[in-house]
Amino acid sequence: MPRPLRIAIVGPTHPFSGGIATHTTSLAHRLQAAGHDVRLLSWKAQYPSFLRSGTTRVPEDEPEVTPFAASSARLTWYNPLTWLRAGVGMRRADLVLVTGVTPYHAVPYAVMRFAAGRRPTGVVLAHNVLPHEHGRLDERLVRAMYRQYGAVLVHSDEQAALARSIVGADAGVDVRVTRLPLADLLFDGAGGGAAGDAAAAAAGSGASPVTVGFFGMVRHYKGVDQLLEAAARVPGIRVVVRGEFWQPVDEYRAQVSALGIEDRVEIVDGYVAMADMPALIRSFDVVALPYRTGSSTINVALAHRFGTPVLATDAGTMALDIRDGEDGLVVPADDVDALAAALERLTRPGALDRLRAGVDAGGSDRMWAAYTDTVAGFVAG
Repeated sequence: MPRPLRIAIVGPTHPFSGGIATHTTSLAHRLQAAGHDVRLLSWKAQYPSFLRSGTTRVPEDEPEVTPFAASSARLTWYNPLTWLRAGVGMRRADLVLVTGVTPYHAVPYAVMRFAAGRRPTGVVLAHNVLPHEHGRLDERLVRAMYRQYGAVLVHSDEQAALARSIVGADAGVDVRVTRLPLADLLFDGAGGGAAGDAAAAAAGSGASPVTVGFFGMVRHYKGVDQLLEAAARVPGIRVVVRGEFWQPVDEYRAQVSALGIEDRVEIVDGYVAMADMPALIRSFDVVALPYRTGSSTINVALAHRFGTPVLATDAGTMALDIRDGEDGLVVPADDVDALAAALERLTRPGALDRLRAGVDAGGSDRMWAAYTDTVAGFVAG
């Protein structure tokens, strides 16, 4: 086990919403539980509003994870003095871990690294090496950030290869890979209450149609339009889409109308609160992740947390989190024919029962020890 370290983490935490904020907070808790002295430096204002649409914060009294006590939220994207003060405060740390939310953060992180001095080991935690829609400036910013910090932690071999290609073989940047565990999320009862129990009893019962659900941000690369196209070919499939739409939701409703499947599709545009997740996920027979491309996601582990199998493409790390044919189905990305064939398999007698029986609800929890050891292992000695 790595020796106890003084660790400074920079990244979003409550009341910011979303997977990166919940992961950052859970990581701070897990590192502290492993015996390290952890400080979490968060943002009062994380970046200009045009960089992200949709819900970015949850109510102060409704945290998605247990807030981390040793945290502060003084950083602002528009005030370099807050970056400088944070960096000075890191000088006694053994490890500085910064969360690469957007390439823009290369600028404040450069100031922090300079102010922190040479003592701390620097690591960039990259959930996505590049944004899903990126330009050439993004790549230059990422290259500068990775070279300055000298080490990068990613969640897939694909992302590791991308990071190495950006920084260059001669840069000497230490790129390491570890699996992404599910954050320690707070729910309104892990089972989702009476509604969740009722939905769970109905799900997987062999009733027709089979309900295939998608939740989260709806963006082009996530392939919801391809899921709808595939579902139109399989009469025994019903699709539910719940989340915030980055494209006009009417485009998806028009597609549903054109496909003639209005009676088998439900679309709800809006943020899904963490407290609603248990009942929502249990109301699905299968969670669908039909991504065209991707890096990593916690949604496989989140679905399995509530006993629900997953139909996913092989984009990013999703295939690593699913035992094909045992707790879910994996199909090639960007292949509507393969997606339709998998949906047809779900309608066969006994198929859902077999997949649901194979789900390991506690699998993600065992990944945290390896994750925290990888983080601490960046510090030599």
